[in-house]
Amino acid sequence: MRMSPKARQILLILLVVLFFLLLYQFHVKKDMTDFGVCYQGGERILKGEVLYQTSDGHLQYKYSPVSAVFFSMLTLFPYELAKLLWYFLELYLLFLSLTASYDILLAKYKKKGWVVALSFFILLKFIGREIELGQVNILMYFLLLMMIKALLEKKDVQGGLFWGFSIFFKPYALVFLPYFLLRKRLKLLASGMAALVIGFLLPIFFYGLEKALFVLKEWQRTLSLSTRSLINQYDNSSIYAFFLKNLPADKGKLAWGLSFSLILIAGLFLLGMMFKGKKNGLANPEVLECSYLLVLIPFLSPMAWYYNYLYSILAIVFLVNLIDRFPPVLKYILIADFVFIGASLSEVLGKKGYHFYTQHALVVIGYLIILFYLVYPRFKLEPA
Repeated sequence: MRMSPKARQILLILLVVLFFLLLYQFHVKKDMTDFGVCYQGGERILKGEVLYQTSDGHLQYKYSPVSAVFFSMLTLFPYELAKLLWYFLELYLLFLSLTASYDILLAKYKKKGWVVALSFFILLKFIGREIELGQVNILMYFLLLMMIKALLEKKDVQGGLFWGFSIFFKPYALVFLPYFLLRKRLKLLASGMAALVIGFLLPIFFYGLEKALFVLKEWQRTLSLSTRSLINQYDNSSIYAFFLKNLPADKGKLAWGLSFSLILIAGLFLLGMMFKGKKNGLANPEVLECSYLLVLIPFLSPMAWYYNYLYSILAIVFLVNLIDRFPPVLKYILIADFVFIGASLSEVLGKKGYHFYTQHALVVIGYLIILFYLVYPRFKLEPA
């Protein structure tokens, strides 16, 4: 007896859930270190305790006080159950992020399943490490993607709320601030700032005004101290860390100068893309421009661990969908770059090769190439 299409679909979903449940049980469960830090932050704010304690060492809480209010909701569940719920929430948001990234593309040149699957495998090492640690970057990416979707639909108030909410966890979304100003999306900015103001007032209900201000200052101090100590960490893959790691030890000022120059050039290319899009009267040019800005997030962040490059989901989906429209030489270079990014695993490179790749932040080279491929369509493959 043949199974109906609906029955096959249900069976497939059950098999996928079983696979990820086994993956959790035998691999992910023993880690999720960063989720433990978040869960502890939620417990502390409910008890009125200071979030930022030096005794925590490397696992010190570094998110904003208002983020602890969000994490406090997870403490309604026992720790092990909360871990499992967070794990499946991340997987669900990842699925939505990949599919929605395809959905907002202006033109679809390839089938959705193929684009999503290939993009997933290119980014798998970043996604895997993110989920293994129980980090918050998938959640933040999803919020920023919803912001972009609202931007395209001219729902600026809604988009501002998504933008502001993402900043509660990490200030990465501030990379969009000058872009919104240039685009004159003032209503979006006002909505986002209002969300931030309301959010930063929430800890007062747990601490009172005086202690809440003290905790806010401790957050600032913690970020300042931890940034200096981790800037040259083994898996830090920001632009500055790249130059710092690949130049002689006494060339810190040169590393800073080169980083600033490169980011300035990247900013000028973005301005050129915006000008070109406006000149040609393109509909919804924000998709390409925002994918470019998302790639800049790990470039700019002082503590950009290599898995932060999962913010490139929209960029990778965009390029996989567009790949056959590039000239043959550029197409094969892009394929090679996808391999350079996605196949740089210890199982492929060996321990020494992988250590060299990560220690020297070579992922930065791969993503400088990605930036070029995001600029190229605006000037050579209209409309984009």
